[in-house]
Order: sequence, then C-alpha cells, then structure tokens
Amino acid sequence: MIPSMTPPAAVIADATAYARAVEDAARAAAAYCAGGSSPLDDDAYDRLARGIAAWEAAHPEEVLPDSPTGKVAGGAAEGDVPHTVPMLSLDNVFSPEEFTAWTASLARRVGREVGRFAVGPKLDGLAVAARYHEGRLTRLITRGDGTAGEDVSHAINTVEGLPGTLTEPVTVEVRGEILMTTAQFEHANEVRIRHGGQPFANPRNAAAGTLRAKERAYTVPMTFFGYGLLALPGTDAALAGRLEELPYSEAMSTAAGLGVHTSAGTAVPEVVVETAGQAVARVQEIAALRAELPFGIDGIVVKADLAADRRAAGSGSRAPRWAIAYKLPAVEKITRLLEVEWNVGRTGIIAPRAVLEPVVVEGSTITSEFAVLVADLLG
Repeated sequence: MIPSMTPPAAVIADATAYARAVEDAARAAAAYCAGGSSPLDDDAYDRLARGIAAWEAAHPEEVLPDSPTGKVAGGAAEGDVPHTVPMLSLDNVFSPEEFTAWTASLARRVGREVGRFAVGPKLDGLAVAARYHEGRLTRLITRGDGTAGEDVSHAINTVEGLPGTLTEPVTVEVRGEILMTTAQFEHANEVRIRHGGQPFANPRNAAAGTLRAKERAYTVPMTFFGYGLLALPGTDAALAGRLEELPYSEAMSTAAGLGVHTSAGTAVPEVVVETAGQAVARVQEIAALRAELPFGIDGIVVKADLAADRRAAGSGSRAPRWAIAYKLPAVEKITRLLEVEWNVGRTGIIAPRAVLEPVVVEGSTITSEFAVLVADLLG
C-alpha cells in the first residue's frame, strides 16, 4: 500500500505572508522552467502551492496577479511560438483518497464511470512539442506558458529518442518530456567540469539549461519520452480524424510505430487498466520501482484512455480534467541548519532563508530553503 502522502499546506497567516509565498512560488517556477537552481524541491513547492490555494479560497478578493494558481507551469515565462493546441499542466493528487475523489469527479463530468485508464510514469523533465512536416522534424518548442513556448530547435540533434525522420512521411506534432538519464547526467557533469564549469545541480535543471544553451563549446545528450500525438495544420484529413478518435494508448502505439521513444521499452511502461482500483495498483507497482529506474520520476500519470471520455470531461484553463498526476512522496534526508539569512524580495518583502549543510537528494544538492517554509521552522 502507498501511505497517505498529501503534503501539508504551508501555513499562511496574513496578506503579507501570502504575497511572500506568491513571490517565492513564482521564483521557483521560473527557475524550474529556465533550468536554473530552484530554491524549492517538488515537495516544498507543492506544500507552498497548497497554502497559496487555501489562502485564496478564503480571500478571493485578495488574489494577486502573479499567483501560480490557475497558470500553466506555475506561471512560467511565455515564449514567442504559439501552440496550435494549448499545452497544459496537470492537477495533482497525493493519496488513494484524493485519487478516488478525482475519479468520482471525472465520472460526474462524463456522465458515467470511466471504464479505461492509461497509467504511466510522470517523468521529471521539461515538456516540449516536436513538429514534423512530411515526416521530418522541423521545430522543437518548450511548453512556456501553455499558450506559446520557446523555439529550441537548435538542440534537435542532441536529443535521443526524437528521430529526425519518422517511419512514415506524416505531418504531426509529438509531445513529450526531455530529460537526462542518470548516466547522461553524470556524463554531462564530467564534460561541464572539463570545460571549466560548475557541475549541474540535478538532472532536471541540467536538461532544461542544456536544451536552451546556444553558445556552449560542448554538447551533451538528452533523452525524449513521447506522451502525446496530435494533428497540425497540414495533417492529412484522414489521419487527423483518426487521431481525434484514437484511444490514448493506441495513439502512443502509433507514435512508437513512427519511431518515437516512449515509456514502452522501460521497466515502467504505460498500461491500460479498467478500474480505478487497478489504476491505484499500477501506481503502487511503479512507485516500488522508482529507486531502480535510470531516470527520474516524481509521480504517475493517470489518463482517461477513450477519446469520448476525454471530450466529455474537457479541460480547464490550466489542466485537462481527464488526467491527473498522482504525486509520489519526496525523498527525505536529514541535514543541519547552519544559519538563517534575511533577504529583500523584489516587492520589498523581507523573507528568511535557511542555510543548510549541503545534502544530495535524488541528484539535487540542497543548500537552502526559502520564505514561508523557514518561517514555519522559526515558529
């Protein structure tokens, strides 16, 4: 059994603490998406976001425009290449009880119990859209703010699992995640140090920074995992219609047949189950293998498999209602609090930061924690 793992919401006592929390969340989201060293790990960010959401629910008239709630990727900076279809984030659940509540909500939206779910790993990387014209890879775009992303086509030849040419001359968009495997991350740090640079903090930031780098004297490989296949303007009408109606699992089989790398060949392939209980069982199976995987995951994604169910459920402005990320608990390690520093944010708010004895957690070297989290520690 997976224990209940809902992270407690950060306690936000007043409007000043709320503004500080929004500032910290925005800074962490920007660092996450830009490849910098984020001041918050996933668990800390989830806790902060839940605290922000709780404050806003109680004070809807005081919601700040920079709040990460309701924004794709927590409010990451937008790009200049429009997405044909919005590239959304996922909502999260953290326990079997929350997952059951989500499936019940999905059933109400669809008007019946959903009979098929696709369940697979939530990869810890950077979401991208790869556009193919007549079978040739022509453009690679980051998610950005979900409406438009950044053109990173210069990195195409460094991404394994993203073929330059598909097995068929079709015009389609493949969506997926770019990451560094454990071996690629170790190699990247060796190369970076040889060129006089500091080692990357963790695989996720290494992939995000490397994807955007244009003037480095070296290149290092990354890996692509596909999780979506959709039509583009110019897609053959028959193919476009077929993609609209395909179950999600069959769309991914089609992508794999075109030569795109997916989770199918890994120890945690995406599988189709028929009940919510079977979905939870698959979550448990993937969670048990997490430590042995050669790449990072921070959860499991559960999606309605049938196209009719997805259409009936629809999407919100930030996330589809037919899919959910079942987040895994953060890996915990004990370290020492060395001191507390006080920093002035861009809005003039003074925020505490805990300086920690460095500790490595899943490839990330943690040296500090920010703002509301530290305030909680200080009482």
